[in-house]
Amino acid sequence: MTVDLGRILARAVEKAKAPGAVALVGCGAETLFSGATGLRRREPAPEPAALDTVYDLASLTKVVSTTTAVMLLKEDGKLSLDQRVSEWLPLPGLDRFTLRHLITHTSGLEPFKLWYKEITGPEDMVGRIAALSLDHPPGAARVYSDLGFILLGQVAEKAAREPLAQFVKRRVFAPLKMRDTMFTPPENLRPRCAPTEQCAWRGRLLCGEVHDENAFAMGGVSGHAGLFSTAPDLALFCRALLDGKLFKPETLDEMLLPGRVPTYPWQGLGWWLDPRETGANGFLPARTVFGHTGFTGTSLWMDRATGLFVILLSNTCHPSRARRDNGTLRRMFHTAVALDRYPASCNAQNGLDMLLRDSFDGVRGKRKTALLTNTAAVDRLERPALDVLGLDPGVRVGVLFAPEHGLRVQAEAGESVGTSTAGPVPVISLYGDQKRPIGGQLSGVDLMVVDLPDVGARWYTYMATMKGCLEACAEAGVPVMVLDRPNPLGGVVLEGGLPADTTSLVCAAAVPVRHGMTMGELALFFQAGLPGKKKLDLTVKPVENWRRELLFDQCALPWVPPSPNLPSFDSALAYAGTCLFEGVNLNEGRGTETPFLRFGAPWLDAEGLVDALSASPHAVGMTLKKTLYIPKAIPGKAASPEYKGLLCRGVDVGFTDRNAARPFALVTAVLAWLVKRHADALTWKPHFDALAGGSELRKRLAAGAPAEDVLAEAAASHTPFDAARPRLYQTGAEQRAALEK
Repeated sequence: MTVDLGRILARAVEKAKAPGAVALVGCGAETLFSGATGLRRREPAPEPAALDTVYDLASLTKVVSTTTAVMLLKEDGKLSLDQRVSEWLPLPGLDRFTLRHLITHTSGLEPFKLWYKEITGPEDMVGRIAALSLDHPPGAARVYSDLGFILLGQVAEKAAREPLAQFVKRRVFAPLKMRDTMFTPPENLRPRCAPTEQCAWRGRLLCGEVHDENAFAMGGVSGHAGLFSTAPDLALFCRALLDGKLFKPETLDEMLLPGRVPTYPWQGLGWWLDPRETGANGFLPARTVFGHTGFTGTSLWMDRATGLFVILLSNTCHPSRARRDNGTLRRMFHTAVALDRYPASCNAQNGLDMLLRDSFDGVRGKRKTALLTNTAAVDRLERPALDVLGLDPGVRVGVLFAPEHGLRVQAEAGESVGTSTAGPVPVISLYGDQKRPIGGQLSGVDLMVVDLPDVGARWYTYMATMKGCLEACAEAGVPVMVLDRPNPLGGVVLEGGLPADTTSLVCAAAVPVRHGMTMGELALFFQAGLPGKKKLDLTVKPVENWRRELLFDQCALPWVPPSPNLPSFDSALAYAGTCLFEGVNLNEGRGTETPFLRFGAPWLDAEGLVDALSASPHAVGMTLKKTLYIPKAIPGKAASPEYKGLLCRGVDVGFTDRNAARPFALVTAVLAWLVKRHADALTWKPHFDALAGGSELRKRLAAGAPAEDVLAEAAASHTPFDAARPRLYQTGAEQRAALEK
């Protein structure tokens, strides 16, 4: 480990004002860290925490015990997840939902009921749950429910024909030698137990007896709470689960399949999937991560792909739940592990994903919502924004606005896309004669939502379209919510100088070509520069788990082409430079299957260019290979590419290190070389100045200025811009520095 986890754990305990904590981090058979800090007991006399301290796991019971039991019984053929609960617990009302609904928290049952003072035991509890009305139809929504897992624990007992505690001991804990894992710990184990709360109802400090009141009233054993364990024991469980010693591989596949709950794709069978950084639950930044937490201060996260697991146990509710701060404790410790073990990757959660996770808060209930988007703006399950918003009947999209390439991303660059009013929701094109909402198009709209997949280059027109919408909304008094996404090119590297002319769609902002901002940050940038005294009510739904230095291919997101000629992330990365070839008489790869990753012309000395620039510092992280090709008309992509039907001598651009690559620098060097080698053949089009935001770049290159000088002049403008631009996200280095303060 490159971080001092012992120090971080101690600081996390201090910041969270917890008594103490025990943590164990492992990967496969290797233990990367194990340690204890602080106290396991504050009252009546202090006692230090130790690795063998026994903690009340609270809701970790749901996965370590109940989910494990149910899935083992399923493998045994003793039950089916699609059985009605009433088949096992024959009471009126329990035929409304299945075991699958219970294990995915989609039964419609409310989270909990404080019945502990009234119930006489498990049967009484089950009867009361059966009589409840449902908050929503089964399967319609995911609402975390203790009541559902209470039922699931009772079903497991019926299917196993033995008490839950006995079944999991026989099938799981004893075979794995988890000797300190059990319900209702005996008296001789209590000196090692971490106490929880001073319970007014029970009139004592709880130590070695379950904190959850309903579980206590049921005898200390329940499907939702009651299990006790230690960090070393849980490490045995994690290793067995990840090594395939508990379940068949197909069973684990089924448990961890994302998207089985359309409105909450982060719910597996029992386990939570693909966690976010800023919640209170802890996280590891990978799609293959699953875990769970417990109210008392416990958490467990595992990565199926790498074998990494993180166990963090505390009794944050000791001596009172009033001081419980699980979020701070978990975030600090897990952030340190994440930075060490995932230095170059993350499981970015787009603003659209976060809107769904937050139950459409801020959008739900509006009378009429406008949506600026296209079908490339998808969630983690590759569902377009319009479809995701349609999951909630309380979200009413009344008008759609589409950027260049149209709502379905099928029109080629520059093609005018018409407006359609034929469907139930009008689709208004903002590319062509109309560049922003006009007239009564915002009439009755009380929110505009923007979700567009930008590519991080100034000359991509989506930022200009958003800018026009922001200005129109400011004038009309319509609030705007931007659903943010990572900048595919990262948020650190800047390339290209600041433009003088920002009046065109391909240069709509005084930012570098590679500007390092997300659409949310660009919206804040535009908000600050609104003309006159216009004010805009702007909200940005941030990306979760993204660090600024990470490029798109490090974010575990699906690449959906945001326009027909950007079929891959590599094409988008190259586009930050090679799009400038649209301003000269070169073919920029349109009319081929590798647009922007290829350029050429019939007159180009491709071999000389490759020889001259392959070893150039401007080509670091990239490869240049000569090629021959013939641009062809491709319907929907390039009707009339430069040099259509002519043999071009060209160069294919590849990447060996995307983080080190500087496509704009490469193209600047290519243009400087062309001025020297092909002065007679090279011609400059008016579009070059539009892309460059003025004539200065063209004049400097045409006059023979070395690429180094041109790039140095551009870089001089980056420092003040970088200091002033909006920043919503940190780099990994900034996160690490904050942890180590």
